[in-house]
Amino acid sequence: MTWTNASVAAAPASAPVSAPAAMVVRTGDAAELRLMDRPVATLRAQIAGASPATRVARAREAFDNLSEAELSVAPDLLSGSFDEAPMIAFRQGGRLLFVLTAQDLSPEDNLTLEAAATRAAAGLRQAVEARLEHLHWPNLLRGAVLSLLGLGVLVALAWGIGRAGIALRTRVQAALQRHLEQRTGGQFDWTGALYQLVSRIVQILTIGLVLVLAFVWLEFALEQFPLTQPMGDRMGAFIVGLLSGIAMSMVASVPGLITVAVILLITRAVQRLVSNIFKAVQKGQVTVPGMHPETAGATRRLAAVVIWALGFTFAYPYIPGSESDVFKGLSVLLGFMVTLGSANVVNQLMSGMVVVYSRALRRGDMVSIGETVGTVASLDALSVKVINLRNEEVTLPNAVVVGSAIHNYTRHGSVRDPHAHEGWQAAMISTSVTIGYDTPWRQVHAMLLAAAAEATHVAPSPTPYVLQRGLSDFYVEYELFAALDHPRNRFFALSALHAAIQDQFNAHGVQIMSPHFMAQPETTVYVPEAKWYEQPGSPDIDPAAHPHRGPARAPSGAA
Repeated sequence: MTWTNASVAAAPASAPVSAPAAMVVRTGDAAELRLMDRPVATLRAQIAGASPATRVARAREAFDNLSEAELSVAPDLLSGSFDEAPMIAFRQGGRLLFVLTAQDLSPEDNLTLEAAATRAAAGLRQAVEARLEHLHWPNLLRGAVLSLLGLGVLVALAWGIGRAGIALRTRVQAALQRHLEQRTGGQFDWTGALYQLVSRIVQILTIGLVLVLAFVWLEFALEQFPLTQPMGDRMGAFIVGLLSGIAMSMVASVPGLITVAVILLITRAVQRLVSNIFKAVQKGQVTVPGMHPETAGATRRLAAVVIWALGFTFAYPYIPGSESDVFKGLSVLLGFMVTLGSANVVNQLMSGMVVVYSRALRRGDMVSIGETVGTVASLDALSVKVINLRNEEVTLPNAVVVGSAIHNYTRHGSVRDPHAHEGWQAAMISTSVTIGYDTPWRQVHAMLLAAAAEATHVAPSPTPYVLQRGLSDFYVEYELFAALDHPRNRFFALSALHAAIQDQFNAHGVQIMSPHFMAQPETTVYVPEAKWYEQPGSPDIDPAAHPHRGPARAPSGAA
């Protein structure tokens, strides 16, 4: 191996010296040589068994052992060859630091060995100058003083920002208090939540500004010392790059946000148009074939869900960040969670659609669903609420409603029937009595019809009628049918009808054969009229009394 002093730009002048084969080999690994945290060169070749990492470690050790006198000498470069590979050696104060070979160059850089050596020499000179400044203690003292001054400025600014944030939050809180005192309505006010949001934003901005100032001070302090100056430069480049990236991302997101806003505004306009049409159908102002007023409300809500789902589908690709893997993964996770946890909810929703579109129920109907009897208070997406006769609210899941027999006492009596005599098909009630064979059936019919005429909540039209439902071993079963004045009075009308039947049969001395008996009694079992009002009985007692009826009507024959 031979070395000659030459400028970096000059070509190697020494003739190659024979050496064992493969003494200089390019490896797949690369090690960056940094002196005083400044980049000098990147080594990729293995020389005489020394890997790039080993060469970097030796160069750092040699550089750290240089004296101040050796650092004061300008670095020199020697060109030569080893194992038929040209290389340039770097020396400082007569001490060899490292060598740079053609195998250390990266094909992507497209540099010659001389150009790479020029760049490495510039980096080495910067490292030497930084090492000399680092050994000069006035420089360190000046850096410490400037860092302390910067820290004082940071503390003062942080205190001022904190005080300003507290004052601004106090003013926002005072404005919120004044607004709450001026309120007169009892409804929820969104402005209160807006004030709270503004206060939270002020707090976050205050903390953010303090952190930014702390970051700027740290960068300033690091740049005051030769050893940490590159780190401070990198921190400054990082924050500038970060803010530039955020600004560019915000600017790049503006067209997408505008597109999303336009799509959502169009979706809102279409949803309002469709909603107005369904509301008109629900009020009977517009007739649409195949659509009923009872189902228009549910159809309107379903149409709104479909329209907004389509709107969000069209707007999704334009949402900033929608193409990121995190956004897609979160969407898949939420969809998976909804799929696993919504089986029962979907079942209730589908059952609710069956309830609505079958038109079996509507608000205000008197119904019997399973063991629950009462008035329908609401038809919701997941359940039906019924107010029973005890004024209790019973919530029935839609799946239970669909799986039960529904008896609607109101619907049939509230629909115009073109074949009916009076133009209306009234709701009917019926009750049965069993009377012995010794009582003429004509008398029984007359007494039952007279009881229907006296009972409250029983409509005179259509005319009540009696059917003989069966001829049993000991009695005849009669069933009285009568119309209601209003379907909601069904149970009160039955109570009044039962009381009137007892009065009629007692007045005529006819025995009702219930419960069943084993032998004919010697005397007729009935209550004579003279005992109808035994204490605490009174003619003022109304068998059909309830909050929705007027004053009691005294029965016939009352004393």
